[in-house]
Amino acid sequence: MEMELRLSNDAPLIPSIQAFVRSTLNEVGLSETTVAGLEQLVGEVITHTVKHAYPHGEDGAIMLKVTESNGKFEITISDDGVPQDIKKLEAQLTQGPIDLPGLRNAINTGILDEMHWSALGPNGKALHLIKWLHEESVRDTSSFDVSTDEPLAPEQEYDVRKSRSEEALQISQLIYRIYGNTYFNEDLYYPDRVAAQHANGKVLSIVAADAEGYLAGHCALEFNDAGPVAEVGQAAVDPRHRGRGLLNKMKDALDKEAQAIGLAGWYADSVTVHIYTQKSNAHHGGHICGVGLGVSPKNESFGGIAEQLAQRVSCVIYFHWVTEPAERRIFVTDRHQQIVSEIYQNLGCPVQFGTAAPTNQAHGTLSIKVNPRAHFAAIHVETLGQDTVQNIRRAARELVELSHVEALVVELPLANPGTPQVCEALEQHGFGFTGIGPHFMAACDVIKLEYLVEPLEKEPIKLFEPFADRLVDYALNEQKRVRESM
Repeated sequence: MEMELRLSNDAPLIPSIQAFVRSTLNEVGLSETTVAGLEQLVGEVITHTVKHAYPHGEDGAIMLKVTESNGKFEITISDDGVPQDIKKLEAQLTQGPIDLPGLRNAINTGILDEMHWSALGPNGKALHLIKWLHEESVRDTSSFDVSTDEPLAPEQEYDVRKSRSEEALQISQLIYRIYGNTYFNEDLYYPDRVAAQHANGKVLSIVAADAEGYLAGHCALEFNDAGPVAEVGQAAVDPRHRGRGLLNKMKDALDKEAQAIGLAGWYADSVTVHIYTQKSNAHHGGHICGVGLGVSPKNESFGGIAEQLAQRVSCVIYFHWVTEPAERRIFVTDRHQQIVSEIYQNLGCPVQFGTAAPTNQAHGTLSIKVNPRAHFAAIHVETLGQDTVQNIRRAARELVELSHVEALVVELPLANPGTPQVCEALEQHGFGFTGIGPHFMAACDVIKLEYLVEPLEKEPIKLFEPFADRLVDYALNEQKRVRESM
């Protein structure tokens, strides 16, 4: 669900706005107390924005956007008026003083679950009000402990198939059994959110059910990207059923689903605290195309495999073709053409390098995804503009300082002649090359750069294939180079 209102700042009709919010909230099944509280809060915020967003006598617009996705209900109120100190506004939400005490009360009373400000550059600023519709976590209801000492289950046949709607609770319990409280994807602990993602087509799950019908394994296609690809993730195999090839069987089933959907390919982030998922992806014909340095927190637990980690978790990115790759014409800075050539050769994909040229477009566009639990964020640059580097730097600073992000990935379109110039500029500010994302955009591949708050060591990173070793060495050396050049 997504709806948007554009309001004039001269005399917005607050009762009409509140009626719009009320009718929308009633549709998603929130309690009357929550509906009334949010309705009043939105009216207060709009009134405050009218008074303070624009200089006296200046006409302007206020945007009210309402979205609901996978159980996350969000109201965004934005304007492109007078610039503000977003860091100060963010601090006021929790520390005060604040002109809108109702905001703080909304958290204390449970009307809201999250709220934060974001800077939109020349497009102003936005206040995000978030309420989770699904609040019952498997961590609060599970009756079993996370254990790695249980004996193996008897040898048996497994039913490997698409998950059923009534199995959402079992999926959450399986994730809890393997990862305890540490899995970075918070949604998987909430069965209702799992069910909503499946119903909305955001996730397609394959499970391995044992002889009694209980889930022994889970793996999913996650549709997170703009291009014709999906990420394979959420992999979990009950320790009592390991060593029986369940992960490979589930990936075989996912590959068939990807073909039926018509994907160009799928990719998987294989953790480097062990080599098992790397071996599985290699077994399925996966091709290494990049690395993700420190993309998960070091407190993530891998039941029975790795408990205490020395640093944030890194991944090797494997790409699996579903359709035959066509030749690309891409634009890469001279420094990285050799390693990019090796990556495309490893992918089995022909490529030509074009001549770089600066962009003539004034303004670019980008989107930002933040995973607060993992302290990780990704900036996806859709179109390049002369303000792209400035906007990425501003966003990176706010993500690190305000959201406490520890690892930040930037994806740039390889089909754009201006990408090499942007890449070189970002490297001067600590972003280092980490790989390629085939079809990660609707019309092209991307080059991936990463900024790390804390440097990583090679020793804890366990790798299965020689090319993974080559690419990790290159990425870590680039991190060192760009840090020294700052």
